Amino acid sequence: MSIKTVLFHAQEKDNALPVACKVARDFGAHLVGLHVIAPPQIPSYAGVSIPPEIFQQLEREAESKAEKIRERFEKAARGEDVLHEWRLEHGYVPDQVALQARYADLTVVSQDDPDTDADVDVAGEIVMTVRRPLLIVPYIGDFRNMGQRIMVAWDGSAEASRSVHDAMPFLERAEQVIVYSVNPPESDHEPGADICTHLARHGVNAEARHTIARDISVGDAILDAISDMSIDMLVMGAYGHSRIRELVFGGATRHLLEHMTVPVMMSR
Repeated sequence: MSIKTVLFHAQEKDNALPVACKVARDFGAHLVGLHVIAPPQIPSYAGVSIPPEIFQQLEREAESKAEKIRERFEKAARGEDVLHEWRLEHGYVPDQVALQARYADLTVVSQDDPDTDADVDVAGEIVMTVRRPLLIVPYIGDFRNMGQRIMVAWDGSAEASRSVHDAMPFLERAEQVIVYSVNPPESDHEPGADICTHLARHGVNAEARHTIARDISVGDAILDAISDMSIDMLVMGAYGHSRIRELVFGGATRHLLEHMTVPVMMSR
């Protein structure tokens, strides 16, 4: 797979813009900046009608904010000398991002900032709805040089296999790739050895490692290994489902969405 179109979900406070621009530049891809204006959230009270002027004022404020976001996006894209375009949509944010992601090779979003009062877990819902490769960037930190030392969280599942193949353009460029298994089944066979052999045929310098985590969660074991091995990007399958807007994640998926320390590329 080659990366020819990168979709970037542009927000007011966003740490992912430099990463999206650099990825587009490195792969010679077309960068699409997408901002979604969500319907205004106004508390309703029995017997009280909201004047239309209120909605009009909120719409004007949202459009003014969107214009500032567009200006920041275009300035950053020009700075990296990448081909780019801007799209402005209205509607439910995860749905609109998922729709646009169908026409991109990679979608870049920012981790939700826990200090905001957002009603929607945007990154979490996008993980469940996009069904395309998704790169989530921590809400704080500088990650423009990511992708030199990549960890693949490996458990032999279909989701893990898909994440490896979706991430192949990054893996082929990496200096080192660690295929990391936590609490693998007992076997005489080294966990991850087969996928490392497959990666080697693609010219990827991959090494299989594993650990037994008795007293901590799988998510914490992965985060500890990321720190110990100086990893700058994580590749993993996303586990879970969405039913009528109710998100149900696997433990490691949820934990890493909330506590990520490096960009995470997820597929499901």
